[in-house]
Amino acid sequence: MTTIDDDHVLGPLHRLFVEAAETEHRLPRAMAKVTTTYWPDYKAEWLSYADDTTQVRLQATRQQVSRYNRAIELAGLLQPEQRRIVWAVAFSAARRHRGPAWTKLGRLLNIDRRQVRSRYEAALSELLSRMMRN
Repeated sequence: MTTIDDDHVLGPLHRLFVEAAETEHRLPRAMAKVTTTYWPDYKAEWLSYADDTTQVRLQATRQQVSRYNRAIELAGLLQPEQRRIVWAVAFSAARRHRGPAWTKLGRLLNIDRRQVRSRYEAALSELLSRMMRN
């Protein structure tokens, strides 16, 4: 199956929701995990650089957060079932080069993968028409 590309009419909306899903991955957690350690505190030295197992978490920029908020506002214009499909597809496509995992989404939503794609495109086209009316 082909993906919704830049030339498609729904391409900008698709990219907006995928970027919003990627931005949500970059936002800090709502509830911080409490970690305790039983090691004594020690003075940091100039040799105490991070090793290969240390992971750096990227933070979202102001522009990404603004577009994230815009995507949430636009998703509010959809019906709850459409909203669920749009966000499921966006999170499935986020950080994935091949696009949404239609088969996996079909299993999650208990419908056929082709039906997931057609409902997703229908939701985006309805959102586009609502945006044009306003």
